[in-house]
Amino acid sequence: MKNLFVTVFTLFLCIAAQAQANKIKSNVPDGADPAAIDIVFQPVDAVVLPNGDVKIGVGPKGIVRNIGTKPYTNGGSPVNIVLYQLKNGQFQVVTTKQVNVLNPGATVEIQYYTTYIKGKEKKPTFRLEVRSVNSGVPNPDVNMNNNKREEQP
Repeated sequence: MKNLFVTVFTLFLCIAAQAQANKIKSNVPDGADPAAIDIVFQPVDAVVLPNGDVKIGVGPKGIVRNIGTKPYTNGGSPVNIVLYQLKNGQFQVVTTKQVNVLNPGATVEIQYYTTYIKGKEKKPTFRLEVRSVNSGVPNPDVNMNNNKREEQP
């Protein structure tokens, strides 16, 4: 019964977090602007271990969108989208994705899954980063200030 309650509660929290609209607009009048929009925590599992501990699954989904007016074209090397997890005081890469062209309004998602033991381990912290170029390419990233974001479930 406790396992069912934890699972339902976790799903409710995740669905509520996804329901919140997160509109980010570019602060530049014209140009490409790939931005780290959000880290959404998807509904995942929770398991009660034999010793009574609760293992919580965490499914972060990083969302990157070109909020600019022009496509981001990098001149041959792809833009890297990187998801990090804070481990032992340092952010470590857990997954990456490469995109060659990011059109205006286009969205790219990156996903990962991990677990932690509630009450014994800290909730994981994640960082989403867009590694783009702001000069020397056909349509550079005109706003580098929105290329990172950190969040916890």
